[in-house]
Amino acid sequence: MVETHTHRLEKGVLAAGFVALAVGVAAAHASPATGYELSIYRATPPLFWGGIGVALVAGVGVAHSSTDWRRCLALLLGGGATLAVVALPLLRGYYFMGAGDALTHLGWAKDVAAGRMAASELLYPGTHTVGVVLSEATGLPLRDGLLLAVVAFALTYLLFVPLTVRAVTGDRRATTFAALAGFLLLPIDGISVFNLVHPTSQAILFVPVLVYLATKYVTNAEASRVPPFGSATGCLLALSSITLVLVHPQQAVNAALLFGGVAAVQFAYRRFSGGHAIARHRPLYGQTALLLVAVLAWASRHELSAGSPRALAGRLVTNTPTGSDVGLSQIGGSLQGLFLKVFLVSAVVGALAVAFVCAGLFGRVRDTDASTFTKYLAVGLVPLSVLFAVFLGSGSSQFHFRVLGFVMVPLTMLAGVAVARGLDLVEAGTGDGGAVTRSVSAAVLVLLALSVPTLYHSPYTHQASGQVTEARMTGYATAFDHRGDAQFGGLRSTAERYAAGVLGDERSRRTDVTGAVVDGSAANATGENFTAGGVAGFYDGPRYLPLTTATRQRELAVYDGSRFPARGFRTLASSPAVSRVQSCGGFRLYHLNGSER
Repeated sequence: MVETHTHRLEKGVLAAGFVALAVGVAAAHASPATGYELSIYRATPPLFWGGIGVALVAGVGVAHSSTDWRRCLALLLGGGATLAVVALPLLRGYYFMGAGDALTHLGWAKDVAAGRMAASELLYPGTHTVGVVLSEATGLPLRDGLLLAVVAFALTYLLFVPLTVRAVTGDRRATTFAALAGFLLLPIDGISVFNLVHPTSQAILFVPVLVYLATKYVTNAEASRVPPFGSATGCLLALSSITLVLVHPQQAVNAALLFGGVAAVQFAYRRFSGGHAIARHRPLYGQTALLLVAVLAWASRHELSAGSPRALAGRLVTNTPTGSDVGLSQIGGSLQGLFLKVFLVSAVVGALAVAFVCAGLFGRVRDTDASTFTKYLAVGLVPLSVLFAVFLGSGSSQFHFRVLGFVMVPLTMLAGVAVARGLDLVEAGTGDGGAVTRSVSAAVLVLLALSVPTLYHSPYTHQASGQVTEARMTGYATAFDHRGDAQFGGLRSTAERYAAGVLGDERSRRTDVTGAVVDGSAANATGENFTAGGVAGFYDGPRYLPLTTATRQRELAVYDGSRFPARGFRTLASSPAVSRVQSCGGFRLYHLNGSER
């Protein structure tokens, strides 16, 4: 009778969760963005966040308490809620998301779709090709096709993280916790891995597919006498490796290092401990070699790929960091606080994974397959850790965080197994792990609450939203069409990204619309001089200066006017050297006569 009541309660909770998720998604879709939103979190209706919260609570709670098909439904509910957050720009009808690299990728995708550029001309055409295909298949505009591609890669990640753990352990509890850890989307850090059209981010989210297939390939001892590419799994792994190269070669190199670590472990055990289970696994030598050859063959065709090693070597020699000082103390923040917001959840999950790896290395994990998995990943993460240290020493502002994003994929899987094995030990010792399970459920919900606010840029992480409005794109398009001979400048960035997004990358390069950047580092472009219209003196000739609602809110609401104060925006046109020539939908264009001083 108690069991029946529990089952009915679980069914009711799941039903409520699915209804809440549907209502939340409908509320978000019914409230499309009408202009620029500094924070997608604040602008999205509270009903959406309430629905997501109910869905996650229901999914996590039932996933921990149930052991049959209701657990699968609970994970489906939690995954659907996570995917709804990932797809929020599409649900809210954003024109586009990502005002930096994403606009350049939009321009490249436009060139590929229009036939002005072959996909093979790009170093990483995977995301663009998927976006073009989805656009053609669904009839959506190309920009929406690219945003849908972002969602598709996230779905791949959410599916294959638990599938990999299931392939390794065959344990439902470990699979459940791996799925819950996947909901955290830890590879996305908002620093160099984004929930945007960003090929290296999509490549990282694709990595679980390779890990899953490699796991199935290695553990298929019966096919050990079959050539590396002579089985279905071997062929799929080879095709997935090539796919990763096309999505982004840098992450394919990281995968090759991980595979190399696995191959090294296999070689060592075959050489010195032939009776161990690892010695009976199928060698990964051929697949690792294929991945390396594919990376080298593809990268050798593109000049862009050769620039990164040279730039890295130069930074190592000169020890010159890239990027600019955020100046967090000037806007009421701190570097420590920002890192806690962005990396606290990753640190907790990483600590669980590292503890489990250490237990596996010292023979404390009784599950043979899980212990083997930890040995593979422990050695595979060594070269990645070295690479992280090299990038960190170079002063690069992005590459070491990209490596960290990649590393969080296997750490997420290991953390899921670690929690499951920990609960097994508690239950074995006490005979009842119910209270501990409920505590773990609460902890998972807390981690989810901490991770969701970092998925998008917002004032919470001292960033402005990457939303791109239709009015802004239309304003830039009109400005480019009537620009004359003057180039475009900008506050902190040029109009180059918008030129690529509006015109396509090839046409934007021929048009040559961009000029110098006003980044606030020059004395005549900040503070009182900016207020007095001295920005015109920053340039040595006539320039157009586009200012948008997004620019104004970023400088005033996020950066608190630390470089470009409010009075400067109010009196910008009061200088005889500045003239406003265009104004529409939150987009203003000023003509600066650089000869006036």
